[in-house]
Amino acid sequence: MIGIYARQSVDKKDSISIESQIDFCRKEFAGEDYKVYTDKGFSGKDTNRPAFEKMINDIDTGLIEKVIVYKLDRISRSVLDFATIIGVFKKHEVSFISSTEKFDTSTPIGNAMLSIIMVFAQLERETIQKRIKDNYYARGRKGFYMGGRSPYGFSKIETRIEGIKTSTFEVDAGQMSHLIKMYELYANTDMSLGKVSDFMNQKNIPAAEGGRWDSCKLSRILRNPVYVKADAEVYSYYKSKGCIISNGISDFTGINGCYLYGKREINERKYSNVENHVVSIGLHQGAIDSKTWLLCQFKLDTNKQIKNSGKGKYSWLSGIAKCGYCGYAVSVVKAGHADNNYFNCRGKTNLKNCNGHSRPIRTDEVETIIEGYLLSKVQELKDTQLTVQTNGDITANRIRLQILKIDNQIENLVQQMAEANNVAMKYINERITELDALKNSSIEEVKKVMLTNSKNLPAGQLLDKIDNWKGLSLEEKKKISSCFIEKIHIKDDEISIDWKI
Repeated sequence: MIGIYARQSVDKKDSISIESQIDFCRKEFAGEDYKVYTDKGFSGKDTNRPAFEKMINDIDTGLIEKVIVYKLDRISRSVLDFATIIGVFKKHEVSFISSTEKFDTSTPIGNAMLSIIMVFAQLERETIQKRIKDNYYARGRKGFYMGGRSPYGFSKIETRIEGIKTSTFEVDAGQMSHLIKMYELYANTDMSLGKVSDFMNQKNIPAAEGGRWDSCKLSRILRNPVYVKADAEVYSYYKSKGCIISNGISDFTGINGCYLYGKREINERKYSNVENHVVSIGLHQGAIDSKTWLLCQFKLDTNKQIKNSGKGKYSWLSGIAKCGYCGYAVSVVKAGHADNNYFNCRGKTNLKNCNGHSRPIRTDEVETIIEGYLLSKVQELKDTQLTVQTNGDITANRIRLQILKIDNQIENLVQQMAEANNVAMKYINERITELDALKNSSIEEVKKVMLTNSKNLPAGQLLDKIDNWKGLSLEEKKKISSCFIEKIHIKDDEISIDWKI
């Protein structure tokens, strides 16, 4: 069946009536069944029209095989809307004719015209997307509210900046007291995300958006820079993460919070990878001092590295023990008595791609070897006074200032490249490479200082117990080992350790 569509916004002397449009369309066929759809008093700026929507429904059900209109603009005046509608027609193999413009998609010329329209529709679509993106980032650089729900601990208030309506945050006193407690517990104790969540639930404190607290909800809050009183240390942290910082370092005064925004993969968690994301100073005041906030970030970063540890019930090496031949994780196989338990390579049993391990590797034997290396390493750290005490903050701040100076030197060298000749360019590149290497080593040094700060990180708090290693629980041994060990690689006759420190 043929569908005739006619639309008229308003009655005017110079506008063609609905009836005249239908008459023109009838000339395009003879003796075939047809159905008329008319929208009177509706604009062509969009497709929200009752008769038009009815025609689309009939196309979806297979009733309509061809659509005829008086002119293209009767369908829509928007190129984007028109391209979308044509897409629906093509999906259902419905041909389209404009009677006065001789536009017929069943002919080669009609298809060529359609292709041209689709090209311009795509151009318009990309132009709109870029304009929206540019406006979004421009608002972010000014500290404007970036949309979405109010963060836990804040409520949203409307304001105007430079004559533009936006929003900012003010403290929600009830929630903010709980939020500060979360940060203090996670930063200054050895409590895990799960333990802090349990604490909040035991106190009957509702989670953000209601319900109970869990590790994911808590992690998102602890990662959010909207809460931090952003200073130079926060600036350095995000620089080291590869973020684009829209404000100069002079704006990081330790008063206002930040926004972090950018594109991420659809299956990627927020804050899991912030490289090339944008950091902007917000209009609101932060609530958490930078030291506490950064301690949480370093602890969360460590947790991300050891996320698989803690799953095993039979060895404190679960999560960090790997097959030395294929690199896959090894699991503990129970064999009656605990002394007979052995490690099993998952790459060999599950994936059938490992030819190593000609004999069972007993769990207790590996634990004894690693225990000796670990206790020796801890004693070495104690002897060299690597565990930072009261001077930890001073040392870390000195290194961060050094990183900022390196950043400034690199930026100055990059600016000089524009006017440099080939000879000068060679030396500039070499110097930038040297500075970048120095910067990376300084960043690692900061992490090391923070990780071994005995007042604030879990490893430091557990070091007091390490002399009683035999009396520690499985969980305590896991915490200590995973703070110092990245991975251990197990072969038949060889064990190697990747240390974090």
